[in-house]
Amino acid sequence: MKKLFTILSVVLLSTGIFAQEHNIGYQVIVWDACTQSTFTITGDTIQTGQSFTIPPYTLPESLSSWQRLYNALVGVTFSIDSGATNQDIYLGINILGFDCNNEGFYFNPDLFFFMGVTVVDEDGNFFGFDDVFPFNPGKYARLTFPLSDDFTSLLDTLMITLDDIGFGYYVNNIFIPDGLEFEVTDDYIQLRLSHFSKFGGGRGSVVDVENPAGDKPKDFALYQNYPNPFNPTTKIRYELPNSGYVTLKVYDALGSEVKTLVKGNKPAGSYEVEFNAENLPSGIYFYELKTNNQVLTRKMILLK
Repeated sequence: MKKLFTILSVVLLSTGIFAQEHNIGYQVIVWDACTQSTFTITGDTIQTGQSFTIPPYTLPESLSSWQRLYNALVGVTFSIDSGATNQDIYLGINILGFDCNNEGFYFNPDLFFFMGVTVVDEDGNFFGFDDVFPFNPGKYARLTFPLSDDFTSLLDTLMITLDDIGFGYYVNNIFIPDGLEFEVTDDYIQLRLSHFSKFGGGRGSVVDVENPAGDKPKDFALYQNYPNPFNPTTKIRYELPNSGYVTLKVYDALGSEVKTLVKGNKPAGSYEVEFNAENLPSGIYFYELKTNNQVLTRKMILLK
């Protein structure tokens, strides 16, 4: 029995059930680039695994032309995954980039938000906007944008559709999507960050810029899942030679959709997605990849 308890303890520790949560102090700050002034909107402390929400706020008169940009961020929830960091940290979440020469817009009028996050760790090390504060592998900071009236109104004003949005880190004056993931649903958009620095969202053609130093696949490809047959999880790999709006869906043998695995704009690259069929019965299933008017379908077998 003692040996069994020891084994169970090791397994639980390795899966993060006993993982220690860490404190995340934060302030949300709006920058007035015209006067080089800052305004603190809110601040508090949460723990990894928890979230906070950007609250309503009336910007000062000097920034009244940009109020609609702030309103579009009201209700956005911000969280950091459990296990993402091994220490307590303090964040400065800065809403940046208001254009003094084009009132009511960011420095690029095709952006619907732009932020820079500074980090101070337990040892007092400071990570600025142009530095990188990474998270542990497979862990993220998450920004969830509800499709509020203010948010959708801003997209309408900018003439950006949900099928044509993108996110990127702002590096050397260009946006690079490497290290970012996002998904679009009927109710929200969720952005997942692998590290903190400067990042933004906007029209896909502006934000979803290919990394010139990176290699990209030559062909549009959907590979056989592995393992196959499987129980209850399997992995699906696909490749995109160009950026675009992508969906990856699973259907049962009757053609009914049972799961959407991917939905959103993706940069060119190679991807791998895990499918968990724990709640599905044994049988034959099909998975379908769509992008840029191209479709690929493969069959997989669930055996329980």
